[in-house]
Amino acid sequence: MKIKTRLTEKDFINASFVLMYNKPSTIIITFCGFLFLLVTIVTLVINDGHSDISQIIAPVCILSGLPAITYFTAKRNYSSNQQISECTEYIFDKNFIYIIGESHSSQLSWNNISRVTQTKNWVFIWHNATKANLISKRDLWKEPAAQLKKYLDTHGIQHQLA
Repeated sequence: MKIKTRLTEKDFINASFVLMYNKPSTIIITFCGFLFLLVTIVTLVINDGHSDISQIIAPVCILSGLPAITYFTAKRNYSSNQQISECTEYIFDKNFIYIIGESHSSQLSWNNISRVTQTKNWVFIWHNATKANLISKRDLWKEPAAQLKKYLDTHGIQHQLA
């Protein structure tokens, strides 16, 4: 079974946001930022604007800092790593996953895959807790998805594929 995919810069940035905001710590920090902003606004309203407006800077920095850092880091990583933007072909068979790009190729046995997760637009093939290959769902048709699920079930790999 073969799947060809190419990530655009927009795709890579989107996937970076998906990964960032799936982390509980990021969700907690964002929630605290909103809570901090709400408390600051309420304090300013209650004190009839006599409070220092600079108090609003910290929550705004928290709420805008994480997305800005994620965006610019993803943008830098995409432009500095040619392999991310290459057309990549994934070949799945009963023993291995072959990953073939324009300037790279690798072969992974199924026991090197820790899990496979999916979101609305992405399938992540995780090597470990921090390294994953990603496939856009626009490139993953029903038949290849069913075949991939079969391979994952055969090898006992944890997955969320329906």
